[in-house]
Amino acid sequence: MIQKEIDNFRSLGPLLLPGLIDLNHLEEINNYDDYAILTFSLSEPMSIEDVMDNMEDQMELNILYHMVTSDSTDSGQHCCAYANPTFGHMYKLNAQTEMSGKVETIYVYVYSSLEIMLEDLKNDLDQHSGFGHFKTKMEMSRFVSDFM
Repeated sequence: MIQKEIDNFRSLGPLLLPGLIDLNHLEEINNYDDYAILTFSLSEPMSIEDVMDNMEDQMELNILYHMVTSDSTDSGQHCCAYANPTFGHMYKLNAQTEMSGKVETIYVYVYSSLEIMLEDLKNDLDQHSGFGHFKTKMEMSRFVSDFM
């Protein structure tokens, strides 16, 4: 089942997110029981704002959070967006700035079920709480409602 979701994303991702997803830059795929992680390098490093703009331009995606570890540097910023389940897709994207202050890699998590995806989104948000402060953070009740 997860292979079908991977194949679907590999077909759909470059069309939906051409500024972020390029199959020529697919570095690796790690398969697990209930999900897979597809690692894409960016052809050109981007600011996290540009990455988030690309995500926001896709109506299917919702920004879960943008977290900053320190206001004194551009490195260490994290963002996450997820596909709204009403569109029939089960994936999220994570990015973080490197020491350069730019995003160089996009991590795409593809899920076998909505239940696994929802739990991972909750865990992702919990794991990033306390490492800095959120510039943007969707309330849990809001994103959980997408799965009802």
